[in-house]
Amino acid sequence: MPQLTHATRALPMARKRLSFALLLIAGCSVQPVAPDQKAGLQLDPAASACVESLANPRAAAGLKLDPRSIRVVNWNIQKGGDPGWAADLEALDGEADLMILQEASPALNALGSVATQHHLAFAEGYKGLKRQTGVMTLSRATPLTECDLAAREPWLGTRKATLVTEYGLSGTDETLLVLNIHGVNFSIAARELAAQIDSAAAIIAAHDGPVLFSGDFNTWRAGRVRLVDDAADMLGLSALEFDRDYRKRFLGFPLDHMYTRGLVPVIATSHDVTSSDHNPMTVEFRLESVAYAEGAVP
Repeated sequence: MPQLTHATRALPMARKRLSFALLLIAGCSVQPVAPDQKAGLQLDPAASACVESLANPRAAAGLKLDPRSIRVVNWNIQKGGDPGWAADLEALDGEADLMILQEASPALNALGSVATQHHLAFAEGYKGLKRQTGVMTLSRATPLTECDLAAREPWLGTRKATLVTEYGLSGTDETLLVLNIHGVNFSIAARELAAQIDSAAAIIAAHDGPVLFSGDFNTWRAGRVRLVDDAADMLGLSALEFDRDYRKRFLGFPLDHMYTRGLVPVIATSHDVTSSDHNPMTVEFRLESVAYAEGAVP
């Protein structure tokens, strides 16, 4: 696959601390809202608990991720409802260290061959008549931290989730923070999506190390794109570009994204499949500090 030409943007520590302070002062809102709406965007208890958990010292047990090569798959598998998705997922797995899935379920038997090779973290989302689906992160390393943030579809009342996991990186004192999001979809004003991003932003701002914020953001109009991009910019996150971009689009806007900090993409591509209404993204990263030390970044 062709190499991705993409430079990550480092965020100075002073700016990062200022960003976190501004988030707290603004009630963790990354989008201006009317005063009577602001109370609904305060940092929720689950996000506060997750921030507190990240602040506690932890020792990584067992396997850690290799900072020289972190292979990631992101895919909304559409509840495993289309034929061929399991074979495509297994083909994508390869040597993947992280598989970041949306509309997945631990009850899907076809996940078995992949899940047995990974730690399975799951946050509940939509519950149908047959099974509970949500966001799932499969990892070769056991998470140091695992948090579940809940949001609601305002029109349907169904649950949408953000799953937070943190991993040790071998040979370093740094940890990788991974957020797997399925964004609130059915709202015109995007107030609920803003609240969902707010909670994620506060957690990212509290983390000193590298970050991967990935998933189906449901950015199907310009205002939603700006909301997510503005939050990412404030947090020093860079949006990945893909050498082959087959990401699912609606009204011309891609719905699936990967935002990173402290990671250098080596290869980033997407795949055209018929086994879901979304197309998977695959990326190989290097930890930025390792890439600089080895001269891989000029």
